[in-house]
Amino acid sequence: MFAYFEQRVRPTIVPKKSPPPGLAAFYWHFISQTKGLYGALFATGLAVALIDTLIPVFIGRLVEVMEATARAAALRDATSMLVGMALLVLVGRPLAILIDSLVRHNAVVPGVTSMIRWQSHWHVIRQSWSLFQNDFAGRIANRVMHMGDAVRECVVSSIHAIWYIGVFGISSLWLMSEADWRLAVPTALWFIAYIFFLRYFVPRMRDLARSSSEPVRL
Repeated sequence: MFAYFEQRVRPTIVPKKSPPPGLAAFYWHFISQTKGLYGALFATGLAVALIDTLIPVFIGRLVEVMEATARAAALRDATSMLVGMALLVLVGRPLAILIDSLVRHNAVVPGVTSMIRWQSHWHVIRQSWSLFQNDFAGRIANRVMHMGDAVRECVVSSIHAIWYIGVFGISSLWLMSEADWRLAVPTALWFIAYIFFLRYFVPRMRDLARSSSEPVRL
């Protein structure tokens, strides 16, 4: 099973073209080569987020059953529902997390990282001699070595953080608004604050990373 996921990526495949300019095009150049793996991460993240959203609903249903006057009859009538809950929580969620871990740790982390690093090396060694004369060799090597980690971690973290939070938050917002719109107000305010923090801090982090990465001109 582990070998199946480890063989999903051929790290040393020769690239057909050089990485294009532009951030979005640059990312898509590498993502498009292994988009099936990222699609699997989206699917497992969606499954885990939806199951996590349903857990409070399950607890509410269990409380309703236990509060019934005829508890034995209520448990008997809710048998199929309880079995479904148990399968989702005890089988569905662990299975989704297992598949997510296998894809991430056995395919994406080793395979995609090595592929991006190899293709970056392939591209750099075909540059003109002036590129290596105008910059430090260590800085160029450092960028080649860390390019794979940076691109992979950015995409994977976005899927696991933003995608999970988006699915979980929207589902929770809908469930709470169905019960009472006032219950959805704190979640809506949290979403607004989250978006504000992203818009405020991410550009500043980008500028700091760019300034620390660019060579200092004396």
